[in-house]
Amino acid sequence: MLINFLNAINKKAAEIKNAPQKKTLRIEDIVLIPEFENLLKMDDSVTKPMIESMRAEGIKPGHEMHIWRHNGKNYLIDGHTRRYCAMQVGITKYPCIIHHFNNIEEAKAFALKEQVVRRNLSGDFLLSAVAQLNFEKGKGNSGNEKGKASEIIGKKLGVSSKTVEKARIVLRDATEEQKQAIKNNELSINQVFQQLRGKKNTKLSAKEKAFAEGIQYAIVQLNSNVSLKDLYKQLTESLDYSNMSLTVKEFDFSKIIGQSEDRS
Repeated sequence: MLINFLNAINKKAAEIKNAPQKKTLRIEDIVLIPEFENLLKMDDSVTKPMIESMRAEGIKPGHEMHIWRHNGKNYLIDGHTRRYCAMQVGITKYPCIIHHFNNIEEAKAFALKEQVVRRNLSGDFLLSAVAQLNFEKGKGNSGNEKGKASEIIGKKLGVSSKTVEKARIVLRDATEEQKQAIKNNELSINQVFQQLRGKKNTKLSAKEKAFAEGIQYAIVQLNSNVSLKDLYKQLTESLDYSNMSLTVKEFDFSKIIGQSEDRS
């Protein structure tokens, strides 16, 4: 019982130690890394009013930057726009929330979730988020999390696994023009996905292509006054009945041939 009590105390102490903590840091002591800088690009429509707000009112409560404390360094994981705007108005210290994540993937998942909470998940941002959280099939992006990739990503972003699957297909197959249209809010991810699916459906399989060519050949022969009986003989001599469908096998072609002879 004493061992269990001590284990409980140690667990609670670890939770307290790793809990997010508020702290004001000098901006020059905050480290930037590409993995987080590239999560979301800054937009003039956001930075301009934020600069004016900071210049007039300072830093508002609830606008802290999120920091990953790792190996003695303070990595900025969320708040790049706020950092930029603060520097534009001469602010040198900024209130932060310090986090202790086990690895960079946990930090990345947290940062993306914060973005989702603060803004509508636009098509452009969803593509960016899915690309950032892409990982090997069957292995989650954070720690030892397991499961279907689209379900894990969807859970992190608050969208369905089908939405994630569509986004991944668009990332892989869409043209640059289609991706730009999503960025400009001219097309949604679903609209581009439907375009890609429609394009894919126009491609015939080898069997479908062979069947279409067979129909074309038959039409040409009939147009050249070859009788239906002779055409049937030509085709059946080269048919592989082992691969023929049951419906075709059971069809009585003699009825058609007989009707054709009666009409002639």
